[in-house]
Amino acid sequence: MRIVPVLFALMLGSGLAAAPVSVRVEAPTYAGKHIRLFAYSDLFTLRTVLLAEAELDAQGNAMLSADVMGTRKAIFRVGPVGADLYLRAGTYHVRIPPPASGEALPLGGTIRVDLEFIDLPALDVNALVSDLNERLDAFVAEQLATDNNAGMNEVAKVRAGKVKPTADSARAPAQIFTGPQWAPARTDTFAQKLRKFYADVHDTWFQSDVEYGLAGLYLGPRNDDRKLFERYLKDKPVLYDVPEYVRFFNGFYEGYMMRFGYAKAPDSFAAFLRSANTDSLKTMLARNDFLRAPEVNELVLINGLYAEHGNKQLDPRGVLAVLQYVQAHSVFPENRTLAANMVADLTAMQPGQPLPSLRLRTVDGTAEDLSALPAGPVCIFITTPRCTYCEQELAALGQQVKEYGEYVQFVGILAKGENTDMSAWLAEHPDAMGLTWYSPTRTDELLEELRLVSVPAVYLVTDNILLASPGPLPSQGLTNVLFSIKAKADEERRIKPDRGMPPPKR
Repeated sequence: MRIVPVLFALMLGSGLAAAPVSVRVEAPTYAGKHIRLFAYSDLFTLRTVLLAEAELDAQGNAMLSADVMGTRKAIFRVGPVGADLYLRAGTYHVRIPPPASGEALPLGGTIRVDLEFIDLPALDVNALVSDLNERLDAFVAEQLATDNNAGMNEVAKVRAGKVKPTADSARAPAQIFTGPQWAPARTDTFAQKLRKFYADVHDTWFQSDVEYGLAGLYLGPRNDDRKLFERYLKDKPVLYDVPEYVRFFNGFYEGYMMRFGYAKAPDSFAAFLRSANTDSLKTMLARNDFLRAPEVNELVLINGLYAEHGNKQLDPRGVLAVLQYVQAHSVFPENRTLAANMVADLTAMQPGQPLPSLRLRTVDGTAEDLSALPAGPVCIFITTPRCTYCEQELAALGQQVKEYGEYVQFVGILAKGENTDMSAWLAEHPDAMGLTWYSPTRTDELLEELRLVSVPAVYLVTDNILLASPGPLPSQGLTNVLFSIKAKADEERRIKPDRGMPPPKR
């Protein structure tokens, strides 16, 4: 087993010292596989940091150890599944079940399964959070069922002219739809009962999770935002590591940067963003009294920029520059960590970045590294077995290999399943014969390093530098890119017929 130290930034914001945690894992379905334990660096971007990893033995058992501070949300990844849990100092014994039968398997690590805890104390944080989530979900489901009838009754009253629709807090114009608010008395009664039920649980972190789980029930267009702000946010600390707080915070401040920053003065906001004038952007937001607390103001700004980074109204270089400024200069450590994670997410696998290192194997089993590709333009095509759409794109790519193979090197990566023989797969796919094929040593590593979310995928590289990430698929514009590479190469050959080589001696 190999232990990877946790980044110190992961542990900021807690007054406790780091303490060891050990997790005994039983996963007979995945015997012999590699298992990794990650912690969420923050609950806004959900970026993960590796805590520990190990190889499951022949019976599917392993022991993983790490150091954690306070309460950390974490995730196991093994084979095609992932399983969430909360870590505190101590020892855990868990079993990872197989995915449900008949469920389509993705590339890896994306099917969520529920961990089975063995000999878990009733007041362990995992048991408490699971119980809380079940009670909140049950209340929401019950209210949705009863509000179905209430909604139809409300529509009938409006149509009959017996009641006049009330405006919501967003002051939206009257619509043909009407949705009654959940009865406040029901929510208040449920909140009172839930607080009483957990009153004897003397756990500050969990009580915060309960409080903001209840706060989330009051979010909605017909609720008084000021009352919610004064009750749950005004003069309150920002709880970066409490899931229900983060959910409530994101819901309450959703769209605030665009509504109270950009929309109030689009030209000024855009100019400040282009020049990365972070202080002026904060000042614009602070005109709203919900955003006057410096820590909340900065958090809403970077969270809004991160959420809107693809918005064509915002300068992408300015977005990145502001996040980098906060990463380097913020007086709030948690915001620095959060901005660093946002910058890492927005810059990873972007054009102009070097191709990451990735362990691969050739058809005959020889180990190679993806970053050691030959010089010149390279087209990387990633596919997986039993993918009908991938085969259609592969057929189109086969024609492009014949036409542009002189100018571009074509590399294929087969994210194969456990029982897939690459030689047999290649024999069944004649369109794949024009490519140099590899398979990843570990599929989960392929997903993480290349930021791969779906297949098929295309990446264009020249001299180990990314040109397009991801690039267009063979049927969706790849030909145009390959033609431009060919045209540029032909132009250089016309300028230098000898390709820059000295003439032969007589």
